[in-house]
Amino acid sequence: MRLRSVVDVGAGGLDRVQDALGSQADAILLSLADARVPIAEARREVTGVLAAAGQAEKAALVMVNHPKTRMLRDDLDAILSPLVRGVLFPHAVEPQDVRDMAVALREFELRRGIEPGDTLVFPVIDTARGLLHAEAIAMAAPRVGGLVLHADRLARDLGARAEQRGERLAYARGKVVAVCRALGQSPLVTSDGLELTYLARCGFAGAILPEVRYVVTANAVFAPGKLAKDRANAAVEAYEAARAEGAWVARFEDEVIDAEAARKLRHLIGE
Repeated sequence: MRLRSVVDVGAGGLDRVQDALGSQADAILLSLADARVPIAEARREVTGVLAAAGQAEKAALVMVNHPKTRMLRDDLDAILSPLVRGVLFPHAVEPQDVRDMAVALREFELRRGIEPGDTLVFPVIDTARGLLHAEAIAMAAPRVGGLVLHADRLARDLGARAEQRGERLAYARGKVVAVCRALGQSPLVTSDGLELTYLARCGFAGAILPEVRYVVTANAVFAPGKLAKDRANAAVEAYEAARAEGAWVARFEDEVIDAEAARKLRHLIGE
């Protein structure tokens, strides 16, 4: 699932939803985790938008409540269906959060006739504790599709000024990207839409956007270029030739291509 551009439709009303569904965005993001909206109302709204997303053949992600809120099971009961491609949850601070989420998802997937594991999990890294445990969080369950760096909330937790570009949060950006890329996951980041090129150059795979008008830019900057794809193809061909000759790795330019490297390159080619 490509997630170069994810439009956060929030509680912006029907017009905002329709604009997002009619856009070139890879996915939309709905939320049950905003305490300013009564939870029963939020669940009704999300269920309705999911139906519309299904008709528009648009991938949908849902921000659910943290497992420790004791609201998660009712969230999943209300919204989980094959229309939900993935769930995000805020304040991921320890691996057990992910495991609790995975157990609940499996139960409802089995009830709804969904292939267990099909619903991906994207923990949101928005605290110093979450950043400290990012690697363990990403490895906590096979269904983790990636991490989401929420820069504004992380800055608030750190007592720093928020930024999308610069040195203050450079370590956080680098760690989230490195962890996800090492595990073959998608590093995502929240963005105001103004620093997308910079964020793509940092290694992020996509961004959660506040408005539809940033979708075209996000799709362009987070897509691998022709030169990168050509080089990936050549590296994969070298690996396959080496395997045909009985070797386990290939020498390609000044790099060594093993099975994991080849898998990542094939993923890049398919993006």
